[in-house]
Amino acid sequence: MVFPLKTPILLLDFIKYILAYLIVLVNTFCYNFLVNHLINLIRRMFMKKAYFDIVKEYECDVLVAGGGVSGFSAAVCAARLGARVILCDASGMLGGTATSGLVGPFMTCYDHKGEKQIIKGFFNEVVDRLVAEGAAIHPSVCKNNMSYSGYRMKGHDGVTPFSSEKLLLLAEELCLEAGVKILYHSRVIGCECNNDRIEAVYISTPAGVEEIRAKNYIDTTGSASLAEKAGAEVVFGDENGAVQTATTFFQITGVNKEALDAHMRDNYEMRARFFMDEIEKARKEGKFPCGTPKLRIYETVDGIWKVNMAQQDDYFNDTDTESITKAEIYQRKQIPQLFDFLKNNIPGLEDIRLLNSASEIGIRESRRIVGKTVFTGDDAINSRYADEQIAVCSNSIDIHLKSEVKYVVCEKNYYIPFSCLVSKNIKNLLAAGKCLSADKYAFAAVRVMPPCFAMGEAVGIAAAIASKQRISACDVNVKEIQKQIIDNGGYLELDS
Repeated sequence: MVFPLKTPILLLDFIKYILAYLIVLVNTFCYNFLVNHLINLIRRMFMKKAYFDIVKEYECDVLVAGGGVSGFSAAVCAARLGARVILCDASGMLGGTATSGLVGPFMTCYDHKGEKQIIKGFFNEVVDRLVAEGAAIHPSVCKNNMSYSGYRMKGHDGVTPFSSEKLLLLAEELCLEAGVKILYHSRVIGCECNNDRIEAVYISTPAGVEEIRAKNYIDTTGSASLAEKAGAEVVFGDENGAVQTATTFFQITGVNKEALDAHMRDNYEMRARFFMDEIEKARKEGKFPCGTPKLRIYETVDGIWKVNMAQQDDYFNDTDTESITKAEIYQRKQIPQLFDFLKNNIPGLEDIRLLNSASEIGIRESRRIVGKTVFTGDDAINSRYADEQIAVCSNSIDIHLKSEVKYVVCEKNYYIPFSCLVSKNIKNLLAAGKCLSADKYAFAAVRVMPPCFAMGEAVGIAAAIASKQRISACDVNVKEIQKQIIDNGGYLELDS
């Protein structure tokens, strides 16, 4: 009897087995795909993971976002302690409003009596190097009622006139000397966060989107842009969302200093010091179409004078593209008109020449973080936080509104606490300069540049210590920060 071959049956079973196996593989793949997709969705929702096509990746100990005076101070001071530091800035230069904004002089670094320098440390090093190059006037020389202090009668002892161009070059030199990696034209556009920590920051560059992973992060953008992208608690302006008015600077030469000094000596009233009567008269005659009610003029170095358009007649939001564009155009348009007014109405300015104008508007107030502490005007008045101070200041409360300027000279020195530079809900995020956690009164006092230098130095030190000890910046012992500030030549005593 002949039995049929079983080979076709075995082949059929084999094919069935393969098909079953493929079905299992497909099901497993689909399952894994769906699970992974779901996980990614959850990560996007809860980890704030930004998804970009990354063209380049960096790793460092400390990332500083924003290269203004607080930013490059933080970067240099962190790098000098051995930290690997990257400093990124959206523009093509360091110094922020002090360079691209032409803002100056540095406001007072002296005590409330105008007798003793109290903001020192890294700020002092910058000033001394500028003075040595003939690019600044030492604050000890500058007193109230001088051309260097804008002929102001109070609150301007110990200001520092400086060259914006030389400051830019010095800032780069200091960063490169310390080993800081500078990334220009790099704007923060997103963050990857894990619970209460930043894992990575994404920057938009001419090459595309690049990723920076650091142990600790510092926001010195002036508008808390990094903090906002990371989901940190931030506020905009005061309790009503109102901010101080912005301003634009321009520089002139050809001032007859003797004639201008004589004019100011003969006119002691504040209105005269701001040319308010001349402005009011010209406006009535239809010869002053600008919105500003006052102007300020400051002598710097090399025969260059800075003109501050001062109080403006409108508010602008620098976090809104249309608003800030409107501000840039509106204020830049006024410069020729203001120049002509000065030339035709003020003794000593008959032969002035327009040297240049700021490439960016001077923003006084924007977003800032909510920190472990919200530094208040009452804290400053009562000199609180003696146990955690990272700077001592005497700067006046100076609030610029559309209708008025609220200016209060502080009658004693006060502290800036470290806890107002620490994010409330992101452990490895610090902030300095105009990004600090403060109410409108304290902010209006310490938003000027010498305190910003001091805050930058403090957070740079803190971030370097945290990275070295493998802890979050919020957990650094403030005593270690204070010790390093003093080692840097800083001053932390309140005095009387």
